[in-house]
Amino acid sequence: DSSKMIRALLAGALAAVLAAQTVEKEYSPLLDQYSAPDNPGIVLRVMPTGLAYMRELGIKVVNEQMLKMALPTIRERIDTGEVAIHNAYISKYWAPPEYSLELVEPNMFSWSMSKMHIRAAGNFEAQLNNPLLLPTVPIHGTFETLLGHVTLQISVRLSKTDLGAPRVQTAYCKSSVGYVDLNVRNTGVITDLFINGFKSFLISQYKPMVEHKMCNMIEQMIDNDMNLMMASMPLKVGLNDDALDVLAATFQSQSRHSRQRRSKLPSANNATLLNIVQNLRQQELIMDYALTADPFISYGSIAMAAKGEISWRGQGGTPFHPPTIKLPPPHGVHMIEFYATDYIANSMLYHAYRQRLLDLIIGPESTPALKDLLRTTCTSGFCLGEFLGGLGEQYPDRIVEIRFTARRSPLIVFVEDRARFRLHGRMNMFLRPKQRGGQPELIIRADTTMTSNVKLWLNDSHVVGNATIENLDFRLLESRVNDVDQSVFGDLGLFGAEFLEQLLTEILQLGIALPAMKGVVLKSPKITLHERFLKVSTYFKMDESFITSIIQGTIRQTLSSGSGQRREFRRRREAPFPSLNPRPELL
Repeated sequence: DSSKMIRALLAGALAAVLAAQTVEKEYSPLLDQYSAPDNPGIVLRVMPTGLAYMRELGIKVVNEQMLKMALPTIRERIDTGEVAIHNAYISKYWAPPEYSLELVEPNMFSWSMSKMHIRAAGNFEAQLNNPLLLPTVPIHGTFETLLGHVTLQISVRLSKTDLGAPRVQTAYCKSSVGYVDLNVRNTGVITDLFINGFKSFLISQYKPMVEHKMCNMIEQMIDNDMNLMMASMPLKVGLNDDALDVLAATFQSQSRHSRQRRSKLPSANNATLLNIVQNLRQQELIMDYALTADPFISYGSIAMAAKGEISWRGQGGTPFHPPTIKLPPPHGVHMIEFYATDYIANSMLYHAYRQRLLDLIIGPESTPALKDLLRTTCTSGFCLGEFLGGLGEQYPDRIVEIRFTARRSPLIVFVEDRARFRLHGRMNMFLRPKQRGGQPELIIRADTTMTSNVKLWLNDSHVVGNATIENLDFRLLESRVNDVDQSVFGDLGLFGAEFLEQLLTEILQLGIALPAMKGVVLKSPKITLHERFLKVSTYFKMDESFITSIIQGTIRQTLSSGSGQRREFRRRREAPFPSLNPRPELL
């Protein structure tokens, strides 16, 4: 029994080792070094200058929207009865000359505005149980009020939901009204005189009610409606979405974000190598923008860390984790910083490898540089038939087809000022049949390993670059061509390096667009590469109509949430007050 147990344990240990080796072969073990599951793949940091710009733009849009805002119905019970206003609107608005935005570590900001003045008008309704007005009657009319020296202070805490969406929560709200002037009209001659004669009493009831309602409305807008909006923002976005439309996703003006991409990689024997990056973007590769931690404040900036994993259909499952990086303190006058670790690229390459999206069939049609090269008989210049032993004599006037298969996930590592790229593949050479319907003929099987250095820079909003081949090795596995052995085939690396440098540089020169959001335009972005991450520093400009749409949508949601209250108010207004016998001569 003990011997059986020992054999079982040894078999289990051997199976575990073999399984580990199998997994290890799929990607470079370098990706397991200095990494952790909770590390972010992306960090976005809004700098002090960006916050100042957003503060000024925000107050401008709020000021413009105040006169367009429909005020909610207010109905309150007071000691002497009940008062209500409805169909209210702001008729005049004096913007606050004093306002500020302050950050409080670790994850809170405070917004304050003071010395605002607001004039509002609307319909007025009251039931006053005052012994001076006998018997008590319902009063209907219009009102106009002036709220002077209004001050508002709000503190908001930043966090994330369990799903990784951003979340905000009101930590503190205080509103104060310096003075109130109130006039009521059209309630009846005697009632008008009576109510306006007791203005000081009504104001004493009205002022705290308004202060309370202001904070209630703001808390509703922040704690409920803004969170509903942010919770509906897509956290997983396809690589083929050049610009994320937050408004379309949030307010459902379109359904673009919900479409599933089902495009497949074009048949490799009619796809150009130059379009390989674009072809990958058309696949169902999805980036995960879920936050990995609560947004945090440091050095006067707000930073948000996200997962940054690119996976097939957004299903995750990347077997390695983002590297541990140390963000430098904010420096410079740019408005935002974007940090992207090489985990983003490596997770994409891993899932592209798993889905066999990196497997290619390469022929003369794949790129103009191969038109004459992949032939056994040279028509002009240089061809493989002249270079590979007796290929030209043994198989004259044939076309060579190369079938490339990745042997493991390619590796890209960011280092100072450059990126290093390594590719392990299997390269099999076939002769295409002379007649349609024939089968390709295998002539050479080989493994290849390529290491290159990549320089990246920005051209407008596109990442472009060039490549230099540091090492290109070919290992011959099988040859059916006369006079081709490892020494002859190994020399192919000298020629292939020059060709691949040109090809990789042409691919990089096509450029990759920086991620963007509709309504936000990046200005003068700069890119630098560092140990395991790249950094994009940029200015930005926001479309005011974009911000206006967000504010309008949030306010509309806040006001619509009170529709039940307004329906109840209309029902109660249309019904007579109970136990009342109004005297028409007093109205």
